[in-house]
Amino acid sequence: MSGFDRREFLKLFAATAGCFAISASPLPFASCLNRAHAEPGRYHFPQGLASGDPQPNAVMLWTRVEPLAGGTDGPAPSARDSIDLFVQVSEDESFSRLVVERALRASPEADHTVRVLVDGLRPDTIYFYRFFAGSDSLPFIGRTRTAPPRDAKRPVRFAFLCCQNYEQGYYGAYRRLVNDDIVARPEDRIEFVLHLGDFIYEHTGDVPEDETPARLVGPLPDGSTPWEPDGTHPWWQRGGQIPLTLADYRHLYKTYLTDPDLQAARARFPFIHTWDDHEFTNDAWQAHDTYFGDGAPAQTRKLAANQAWFEFVPALLSDAPGLGGIKSEAADFRLARVSDTPMGDPDENYLFQGADNLKAIRSLTIYRAFSWGSMLDLIITDLRSYRSPPVMTEEIKALTKGAPVPPVRIVKLLDQGRTAADGAPPEKLVYGDREIANPRRDAPHGTHLGGPQKAWFKAAMKASKAHWRIWANSVPALAMRLDFSSLPFAGLEDGYVGTDGWQGYPGELSELMDFLKREKIGNVVSCSGDYHAHIAGRLPVDPDADARSYAAIEFVTAGISSGAMFGGAERSSRQSAFFRRAVIIEENGKTLENFNNTVVNGLRAGLIANYTNSVKIGAMFRNERASPGLSFLDSNAHGFGVATLTAEEMRVELVNVGEVSRDPGLEGAPALRRIRFRVPGWQGGEDPTLQGPEFEGEPSFPYRPESV
Repeated sequence: MSGFDRREFLKLFAATAGCFAISASPLPFASCLNRAHAEPGRYHFPQGLASGDPQPNAVMLWTRVEPLAGGTDGPAPSARDSIDLFVQVSEDESFSRLVVERALRASPEADHTVRVLVDGLRPDTIYFYRFFAGSDSLPFIGRTRTAPPRDAKRPVRFAFLCCQNYEQGYYGAYRRLVNDDIVARPEDRIEFVLHLGDFIYEHTGDVPEDETPARLVGPLPDGSTPWEPDGTHPWWQRGGQIPLTLADYRHLYKTYLTDPDLQAARARFPFIHTWDDHEFTNDAWQAHDTYFGDGAPAQTRKLAANQAWFEFVPALLSDAPGLGGIKSEAADFRLARVSDTPMGDPDENYLFQGADNLKAIRSLTIYRAFSWGSMLDLIITDLRSYRSPPVMTEEIKALTKGAPVPPVRIVKLLDQGRTAADGAPPEKLVYGDREIANPRRDAPHGTHLGGPQKAWFKAAMKASKAHWRIWANSVPALAMRLDFSSLPFAGLEDGYVGTDGWQGYPGELSELMDFLKREKIGNVVSCSGDYHAHIAGRLPVDPDADARSYAAIEFVTAGISSGAMFGGAERSSRQSAFFRRAVIIEENGKTLENFNNTVVNGLRAGLIANYTNSVKIGAMFRNERASPGLSFLDSNAHGFGVATLTAEEMRVELVNVGEVSRDPGLEGAPALRRIRFRVPGWQGGEDPTLQGPEFEGEPSFPYRPESV
């Protein structure tokens, strides 16, 4: 690890419960592990094992052990006691070439999780690992690999995925990924998995009222009062709860990690993680929630969420390597005392200065960067902990009542704050015949990254010398709009399809794209999630410029199991016959996803395709400025993406496994379609190009040749 001071790291890392650091070396003896010291059946590992954040000479290993009642070898172990266990790491699957065998201790303070940093490993090498407690071990072994050396010039292949709501569906997409990898040629196998967030969903019962949950998380240990439907949240089931304590968040991770398909994937691949909102609270910003109205401070929950993430997600944070001389800011969890107090006033970077807000946020820092040979630099951001509040408050929603989606004009003006109109923002906001005082007239410019992280992001991008720069971007940056202004006599404005992603922070996104363009930084690709759809396109510097230029490419992966975007669009269209035509086309008893067509090509193209029963006629009315830069949308999707980087191009395959309401078993979910794209490498300052889609399997609407 770059700049690795083992003595200092050991002192800091080992000071945290459940954390260990070990150096690997070939062992000149047979294993001395004596599993006869305890009768079997006293311990188990219900959440499996995992590895994460691989380096050229190090990787983080993880497991959780739990006592079981029963057995005759002495009294039954207690959940309040520490548990002694062993870890072994080997160069071969038979464990005949051990490089690590070490005793560990899983403490109740870390919920009996252990995080083991193993360094001294060989670069670009597959290793196998396992854990023992007494005579008990996991029923399977772990497989991981180290990163290639920094000067290695070879292709890189990784998967990216997100959004795994346990109650909304099964994880057959994970099994599909594992099974595909097992039968692949060695040179075509996945080297790591990039998880883009929503590893858990914090609100139990987060399933639409009119649907049946695929499975249940069960009551939280502490949890809020069980939800009683009152018409305000039709996407929650009766009895749903919000986590309130560390025990609640731990319960969620422990439940999610019992899934056998998720365990299989974590056992086969090293994972690299960032988070999105549901690891803490829906639509999270800083240490604040948004469940009811504009929400309330939630610092105690933020601290608990951070601690649980740190315990259950193997990540190298403190002493993570820098990139090109840019120091890493990542830091392991540190406990703090916080209360749910007012947020205070924001500084110039819109970070609220209330002491409890700052302590909760700073308890864990996860933005960081990794290199994978000379082919890839991976830049991982945290888009929740430092973002400014959402612009679409209850006051703004009341002002724009009647607008089908948040108006672009209003969002951009509010996002600019006191910098709007060259520093002379309007005193009033006007929409239709209503007006209010501008609530952000004196506010800082909106931010998604926060000031320090944005400076780090720019510095890392500029310092990167790799052939490709992948931005692990938990929420999409591609524009997704509905161009209502194209409809004559409607009197409506263009609006964003949601503002929780970068569409709610358009100014900072344009700033970042302009930075990449000005600094001539090429081969930048955003891998994103959150929207529960497969999406592809180019990121413009200014989406509303008369002559657009582009700075980066983005691929968005659908969720593993979370409800598909199309399902939400279809439900919201049920009250409007006009808008429903833009969302679906009924053909021979089959529902076609006209929403894909409408968002990419514009409302007129979608509506005319429906009214004329012809996509070709609808295409004649395509609005190329409807969603600037957006090229492809498969909104009825679950699955994952796989990226292959070479010196010439990036190839991406978006895999749609379709329905997730039933457990597909060990065969894994079948691939409904595989959608392939190519991105030729480009020099900084040039516009990137996106080639595709090409389909294996049934193409999505409106890309099917036989479509209406």
